[in-house]
Amino acid sequence: MPLDQIVLVRRRSPDWRGLARDYDAGLPIDPLRYRPTDVPGLPADLPRCIQLWNELFAVNFFRCRQTIKEISERTLGQVKNAVVIAETQLRQLPDLVRDSRFLLFFFDDDDLFAPDMLDQLSALDLDDCDIAVFPLVRLGEYSYTFVRGDRSAGVVVGRRQDFRYRFQTNNYGISSRIALSPHLEYLKEHADGSSYADDQKLTDSYFDVVVSATNKTPCSLAMIRTLPSAPDEYRALVRRYVDRLGQLEVPPPLDWLTSPIAETTTLFRGA
Repeated sequence: MPLDQIVLVRRRSPDWRGLARDYDAGLPIDPLRYRPTDVPGLPADLPRCIQLWNELFAVNFFRCRQTIKEISERTLGQVKNAVVIAETQLRQLPDLVRDSRFLLFFFDDDDLFAPDMLDQLSALDLDDCDIAVFPLVRLGEYSYTFVRGDRSAGVVVGRRQDFRYRFQTNNYGISSRIALSPHLEYLKEHADGSSYADDQKLTDSYFDVVVSATNKTPCSLAMIRTLPSAPDEYRALVRRYVDRLGQLEVPPPLDWLTSPIAETTTLFRGA
């Protein structure tokens, strides 16, 4: 049975546009605007990391993150029959979907989705799974495609990489019945959601269809944490990142990645 729509739920995302505007205006910026206290894993010295970035690069950190988010949003806007909401709007989900058949994906503000994902997913047998799981492309200095275990992989960008968790950042689509249940609250983050799904014995089905990617750039929090220890090396890293991403071969089935990659390399070439 085909899907009626896709629901894309953006996890918490700072107001990068407002931060960039205030930074350009020389206004003081409270770190709590970009560093919530209840999100684990953020660098403890994140304000220092950002200060160093702004000293080293022509495009300030906040403007950089704003641009990456805009690239993500352009791909979201091309997804057929997609409902895009913020995590804070989840309480409105029943009214938004009513009795439609859908898959729900959580994502971050640097994630990308295929414009034809509704048609691709509608061709799959989703009837018996709580959660549908897919390969995931990770764009970066070293790009690779997450594939589960020894499963087949019809399309790979960069190198093949085993899953690190049961679910990766945005590669798990939650079925209608699970999305409209109390389970949803515990599936928002992929690492915690992986453990929760194991504990609750939720089922999933793996499909060899790439419908999403994550765009891990030098201004991602996972990378910028290393900046204070070696600023000069970080400059060199950004140059390598631009060169390697610009030379990345994208198979024809994933040509929807070509424009986001080109926009991203242009941004960091100018940084």
